[in-house]
Amino acid sequence: MGDRDGHEEPLEVRDYYHEILPFYDLELADRGDGELWAWAASAPPGCRVLELGAGTGRATAFLARTAGRVVALELALEMIAAGRPRRAGRPNVSFVAADMRETPLRSRFDLVVAVDDPFVHLTGDEDRDRGFATAAHHLVPGGRFLLDAAWFSPDQRHASGGAEGLVKEHSGHGLKVRETWHCDPEARLCTASYEYFENGRKVKKASFPARLWSREELEHRARAAGLQITHLWGDYDRRPWDRATSPRLIAEMRRG
Repeated sequence: MGDRDGHEEPLEVRDYYHEILPFYDLELADRGDGELWAWAASAPPGCRVLELGAGTGRATAFLARTAGRVVALELALEMIAAGRPRRAGRPNVSFVAADMRETPLRSRFDLVVAVDDPFVHLTGDEDRDRGFATAAHHLVPGGRFLLDAAWFSPDQRHASGGAEGLVKEHSGHGLKVRETWHCDPEARLCTASYEYFENGRKVKKASFPARLWSREELEHRARAAGLQITHLWGDYDRRPWDRATSPRLIAEMRRG
């Protein structure tokens, strides 16, 4: 089923989140990024924030602590519904069911954020350009765009190209999650599989096609959208990014 512009709706992405929705908030509960988003939304005073791919609103709640207003975009209606209790009592938050590739809002924002990289699901160049264009279009002059980018270190990319793939495991709140990434290390195109275990028993497995970022691609797409990268951080504490050793890549960009 296509949308009005002839682009296929990302049904496989919606299907993936439908499958993992019962585990989504538990999986991300200990991500440790909350203070970064609260800090980002604290300036300027009354900061107007646009969040791309907001999911159930986990990070939205951190943004809302310090922002004047948060508009959260999310494509999947059931994700929006699942996050409704979290939004109770937060009059400065509104959710919009929309595709971040084609969202012409009338408002402009001081800050646009992409938490837990929704761009990972956009594997084509045109879709990524459109997502960046959405961010840039909705920023006021001097406004910031923060992207928590899906990125692997050189060692991780090498492992992801092997027969076993790159395997990462994490546990908490009675849930164990095993991620397995099989990637083309050069193209950075991957299949990401997630397995969920409760009480030692596998209760769900789901996968999706993914695309990782490189610094070079980030710089290219930022320039094309009229944005300038001002900071690259290697973790949520805003330590400087290092290609070889950083566990994450978080980019801050500004509109000229």
